[in-house]
Amino acid sequence: MSHIQIDSARCDKDGLCVAECPVGIIAFGEGGLPAVSDEAAARCVMCGHCVAVCPQAALTLAGIPPTALPEVQKKFTVSPEAAEQLLRSRRSVRRYKSAPVNRDLLLQLIDTARYAPSGMNAQPVHWLVVEGRERMMELAGLTAKALRRLPYFLGFLEAWDKGQDVILRGAPNLVLAHAEATGFDHTVDGAIALTYFELAAHAHGVGTCWAGLLMLAAKDSPELTGALRIPEGHRVLGALMAGYPKYGFKRLPPRNPAKVRWL
Repeated sequence: MSHIQIDSARCDKDGLCVAECPVGIIAFGEGGLPAVSDEAAARCVMCGHCVAVCPQAALTLAGIPPTALPEVQKKFTVSPEAAEQLLRSRRSVRRYKSAPVNRDLLLQLIDTARYAPSGMNAQPVHWLVVEGRERMMELAGLTAKALRRLPYFLGFLEAWDKGQDVILRGAPNLVLAHAEATGFDHTVDGAIALTYFELAAHAHGVGTCWAGLLMLAAKDSPELTGALRIPEGHRVLGALMAGYPKYGFKRLPPRNPAKVRWL
């Protein structure tokens, strides 16, 4: 079976799949019909542009028919104003209610975040979800232990020693992204995926904050990565505290003017 199959009876020869293929494995063939390269299976990055752009549903990709892919529903189109408010109103939440986020909702948010772009559509991100304050406090303690060798974290450590969780901020959940450490550097892929997660979380009323101290400690603490059960050969790309905000925000805060240069 061909990697990409084109239904000639449905195809209207508009060439959209040819124009949108990022690796050039679809070209115009005999009679104006799209033709697929013999190397398609080896070169395809499974981005799905060809099946997503075709208005006639004439393409099947790797055995996946277009009818198996959800259609974009115009009724859910977000206005520019709504999108801007969602982005501008996202806050780093550091005060949480004690109740953990429902597993089904967390899975729904991760399911949305898996659509984040990644280099060559590698989709390298693996997800880890931590639940419960007992486990979170264990991870916060291991983070504090790992950071004691760095004097500029003294203020955080002094607060921790006094019983204040300034490391994971009392959050009931942690959402962490990790990937294989060999090959391409997937740091940016992880950051984008986690950003998708936090924006989706914001839309559902779930607060997040980047767990920067844990992320830093995870670079050099086998004890912490062991507690997180990070697979051998993988590294932590980033992590977010997550939970329902204890307080709400009513206004958009000030920000510095954008620093822009035009060339």
